[in-house]
Amino acid sequence: MKKLGDPNTAAIIRKLFICLFFIILIGAGIGIFLLRDPVLIVTDNSFNALYGILRSRLKAVETSIILFRPVKPVLIGDNASPEMVAFAVEEVKGSPYCILFPYRYNEGAERYAAQHPQVSVFILGERNQASKSEGAVFVETDVKRDLYRAGLCAGSIAGSMGKEILFFQNETLSEEQREMFQAGLREQGIEEAPIYLSVSQEYSDNQNVACVVMNGQASQFLDQNLETPIILFSWIDPGLTATSVKVVFDDSPWALVTRVVQMIIPGKNPEKSISSEITILGRRISDKGILRHLKNVRHNIPNI
Repeated sequence: MKKLGDPNTAAIIRKLFICLFFIILIGAGIGIFLLRDPVLIVTDNSFNALYGILRSRLKAVETSIILFRPVKPVLIGDNASPEMVAFAVEEVKGSPYCILFPYRYNEGAERYAAQHPQVSVFILGERNQASKSEGAVFVETDVKRDLYRAGLCAGSIAGSMGKEILFFQNETLSEEQREMFQAGLREQGIEEAPIYLSVSQEYSDNQNVACVVMNGQASQFLDQNLETPIILFSWIDPGLTATSVKVVFDDSPWALVTRVVQMIIPGKNPEKSISSEITILGRRISDKGILRHLKNVRHNIPNI
């Protein structure tokens, strides 16, 4: 029988104490995490159908780890009234750390903010929305910076082939927005202006197109062109897109939540624009030089 003074017994005891210490540490960390006030994201079935339910769940886990506090979706009816939106959020147990509302529920957000002034309420303005709100912080998508980065991506993909770049617009871009996109192209050595089209328009000279940018669903072009590289502005799950889609700009609530929550930190400016999260579909890009440049654009947000 081994005595307590035996070196092997002492080593075993030390290991047991170390394991116990880490178990207690992990347990304490989990306890603190669960006790922290949650971040709530208002969502609905229409969004989940586009973004993907599994993708939303994985993003909730990822964001919770990054922020070290629970991040929970609040599911409401697609046509819920402002009263019902505010009520659905109030039904969530515990006091929320902050709440993110999509722009389409801005009235419900303002109603909730008026009734709960102690809670930080954010309205995500998405693209081209008016930046006025009562009692809530309006956070808009940095459209100009997104378009500049899209120009950098399109210019890299198009290269020096001398072919055309198309931009299908769901909403007409302003002159300033077009200039930002073209500034990104010029940075890549492309001086020719792109061709701007509405998403419903057809384009006959498809063989002379090097790259396409879409901020809407240009179905007619997609049906006729399976190989032309596409840069897409969308909340859709990139894995469900056509193989011609190489880059996706995403300004959905799940893409912005981490940066929005960080605005609450003392000393931060609580009202600003946030650029989209960029997904590079690397397996669909054979040119390693282009892939490296696209990743560089994703990781480096320029000051413009």
